[in-house]
This record gives sequence, structure tokens and C-alpha cells, in this order.
Amino acid sequence: MRKLFEYIKPYSFLIFVALFLKTLAAFAELFIPKLLADIVDEAIPANDISRVYMLGAVMIGMAVLALFGNIFANRFAAINSGKITQNIRHDLFEKTIRLDLEDADKYGTSSLISRLTSDTYNINSMIGRMQRMGVRAPILLVGGIIITLTINARLTLILVAVLPFVAGTVYYITKKTIPIYTDVQKNLDDMVRTVEENAAGVRVIKALSKSEYEKGRFHAVNDRLVKREIYASALMALTNPLTGLFLNLGLCAVIAVGAYISLTESAISGKLLAFMTYFTIILNAMIGVTKIFVMLSRGIASARRITEVLETPARDRGVPAPARESGGYLVFDDVSFSYNKNENNLDGISFSLKKGETLGIIGATGSGKSTIVSLLNNFYSPDKGNIYIDGTDIRAVPNKKLRKMIGTAFQNDFITTATVSENISFFRGISDEDIKHAAAVAQADQYINELEGGYGHDINARGTNLSGGQKQRLLIARALAAKPDILILDDSASALDYKTDMNLRREIKNALKDTTTVIIAQRISSIKNADLIIVLNDGKIIGKGTHEELLASCEEYREISEIQMGGVANA
Repeated sequence: MRKLFEYIKPYSFLIFVALFLKTLAAFAELFIPKLLADIVDEAIPANDISRVYMLGAVMIGMAVLALFGNIFANRFAAINSGKITQNIRHDLFEKTIRLDLEDADKYGTSSLISRLTSDTYNINSMIGRMQRMGVRAPILLVGGIIITLTINARLTLILVAVLPFVAGTVYYITKKTIPIYTDVQKNLDDMVRTVEENAAGVRVIKALSKSEYEKGRFHAVNDRLVKREIYASALMALTNPLTGLFLNLGLCAVIAVGAYISLTESAISGKLLAFMTYFTIILNAMIGVTKIFVMLSRGIASARRITEVLETPARDRGVPAPARESGGYLVFDDVSFSYNKNENNLDGISFSLKKGETLGIIGATGSGKSTIVSLLNNFYSPDKGNIYIDGTDIRAVPNKKLRKMIGTAFQNDFITTATVSENISFFRGISDEDIKHAAAVAQADQYINELEGGYGHDINARGTNLSGGQKQRLLIARALAAKPDILILDDSASALDYKTDMNLRREIKNALKDTTTVIIAQRISSIKNADLIIVLNDGKIIGKGTHEELLASCEEYREISEIQMGGVANA
């Protein structure tokens, strides 16, 4: 909650205005029944018409004050809660996209989405409800009891006798529903994850004719969510009927006792009418307090979930670290890493590249190739060993600087709904000349110029209106556009034909002579001209050297070469 108050503080004056207006409106509502009692019991029996008019005018004034006080207070409450939630959502989104992959993996994509949506909605509801009811309900409750004591203490005893039943009902139902609402939130995370998986894999689902299966899977998740929501809502729905029951029983008792008192006392009818009105006000105020408590509980739980993300320590490494004297520009020094911290995904990886050299990485699926890319991008930190760029430990390089130094093209990267040019630039302020040069090197300019509008052609989300090879060349152009010091191609040419792949490698070599390149590939033809090639198996290097050296020394590499190229040393 401390973090939440930081967002509330800038709007404290407007919140004060909303609460002040609510307070005025609540007091105005409290005095209306008392004025009615005075008219019925005093002004009318005394045949004092002028007092009737005067008290009636005051009643109208109080009603108008209550009306406009509530209207403007509710408007301020909506504005305040909306602005506060907007700021929270903005910071949460910004934090989410800056999360280190280690932290993002810990939370999970579906949970991060629900925190941005349903949890911020709960915060909005809590802040708005607290401004609308947080002052009004307690004032009506406490003020109503005080005024009823001044009207008739004996009738107030009936109210006091009813209140414990109402409070007990509210407490029991609230206690039962809060854990259920927590479970509802978890089920919502599951549903978001299912929708996200279906959206990302819609082509595979259709290709394998698994639409009906996925519909069934979604139905199961949705059914669990709905059942928990219905159960929670059904429990909460008992609140009004049960409190209404106690209210009606109390009203009956008030009427019965009031009728008995009227036989022995004069001028009781107005007081009885006022008391019944206050009785209703008090009971409704208690229901309001109950709703506040439930909303507050859900809001606090959501605030904690949001704060957990917002206060995740930044992993920007900009910390002092000793320089390393080495003969290499890019160095992995005995690097080991594990995602689950139990079994190593990389074990004792060491290699060294000079500036401008090319590293080729090949290995079976799951051998650790992409993990090397993740470590090189500083998405994760090594559990053992060090990674150096130009003699500096990568953990000492601020992330912002590192991102400018490295250009990465993944096999299946992110393509947004924008033009070709905007997807290559990715809003980094890259000039049109550099965009077109990068596209030319990536062998993408020919097909781009054939598109309607050329570089201004609109691309669909996830690049659905491009072929696999066109998307990969676009992504390679994006990695090249900022002229990085280190270029990483993570199996990003797998959809290219051999000729295009060969032209791509030749153009990169000619255009980026000083750029250190890391190429991950399944095809030996893509890496055979690299200055250094490493062969991975189960997270370990089982072969290291040039193409010719590996043909002579590494059996696994030689087998791959024979299968793909018949052992021929050219492509």
C-alpha cells in the first residue's frame, strides 16, 4: 500500500475536495428526516404554516445540497481514480517491458497481463469507491445512530439489537468470499494464458485441425473461472437479502414499539417516521461499509501484486568492474548457466573472437545455442564465469549502451502493425538511407520495392501478410539498421534458400568489416566460412575450430557435413 500512496499523493487536494463534498452531502442527508419529524410533530400540530414552509424550504435546500454534493464528489472521484490508475498502468507497463527475462519468466506473461488489466481495474474501483463511500457510509452510520438516540433511546435499543446480526452476517460472508476472489484471480491468469497461447499459435492450430480441441480447452478454463465467480457472487448476493431480513424485522419491531409508545405519549408519529427513515439509512450504510471492505480487500491484494512488479530491482548492470586484458574482443570465459538453477543449460563455455571476426554455432535442438544469445544480450546473468566485450565484463555495461552495441535477429521475432520502414527502424530514429542500406544487405530490398507502397507498405500484426523468408530478411535488416558492433543471427536465415543465404553472408562480410558476428544455424553452409565454429551438445562444447579443423577433429560435425553437403567443403 505504501507504493499506492505515492500515486495518490499528487491528487491529495482533489481527493480532499471530493471527500469534503461527500461530507457535506452526507450531513445534508442526515438532517432531512429530522426536519420532517419537526414538521409533523411540532409545526403541523401548532398550525404554524410559516414554520412548515420554512422547514420545507430547508429540506429542499438540504436535498439540493446532497444532490449536487454527491454529483460533483462522484465526478471528482471518477477523475481522481482514473488519473491515478492511468499513472499506475503507465508505470507498470513501462516496468513490464523493461523487466529482465529472469524476472519476466518468474511472473509469467499471463500474470503480467492480468496485473495490467484486472488488477489495475481493482485499484480503480477501490480508489473510486473509497472516495464515494469511504466518508459517506461511516457518517450516515455513526450520525444516524447518534440522531436516533436523541429522537428516542428506547427505539434505538431495537437498532442496537439488530446491528450485531447484520455485522455478523457481513463478517462471515466477507471472510468466505475474499479467498474465493483470490482464487478467481488465479483462474483469470489461466484464462489469459490460454487466450494468449491460442492467439500466438492460431496458424498451427488451424493447420493441425485442432480448433475444436482448443475450444474445449478454453471452455474448461472459462468454466472453472465462471464457476468460481458465480460461487463468489452467490455468497456476496446473500448479503442484501439477509441484511434486508434483519432490517424488515427491525422495522416491524420499531413500528410495534412505536405504536405502543404512541398510546402513552403525544407527538410520536413524526419521530416514528423519522426513526424508520434513519433505521433504513443506518442499515444501508452498513451494507455500504461491507462493500467498501470487500473492494478494499480486493484492491489491497491487487496493489500488492502490482507493487511486486514495480519494485522488482532493476538489473541494469552499470557497476564498476575490473577490465580484463585479453586477446579477444568478445570473450566467453568458462561460462555456465541454468534456468532452473538445478541442471546446467550451459556448462564451461569458453571462446574468444577478435573484432570483426565471425563465430558460427551449430548443435542439436536444446543444446544451448539460443541460451548463449540470451547471455550475450544480458537477458540473463551467468551462474559461473564471465562474458567480456572489449575487455569489460558485460555486467558492468549499462543495458542502454549494450543494446546499442548489439543487433540481434531471432528466428521468430516481433513484427508490429506498421510500415516496412517503421518495422526496420522500430522507432529508433534511423535515417531512410540507413534503413534502405540495411534492407539491401539483408537481401530484402528487392521484395520490398515490389510491395505496394514499397517501404511505406503496411505490415499486419506478426507479419501475417509476409512469407517466412520475407519476415526473416526484414528482421535481419532491423538488426543491421543501427550499425551494431556485434551482430547476432539466431537461426534467422532458416527460411532462406541457399542462394539468398550465401548472398546475405557475403554482403554482411563486405558491408560490416568491423562488426563481430555470431551466427547460429542448422546448416553448415551458413557457418562454414566463419573464423571460429563451436559445436554444442547438451550445453557443452564438443568441437571448436574452423570448418576444415572440425571436419578432421569432430565426428559429430563431420557427420552433419556429410549429411548436408556430402562432405564437400564448399557451398
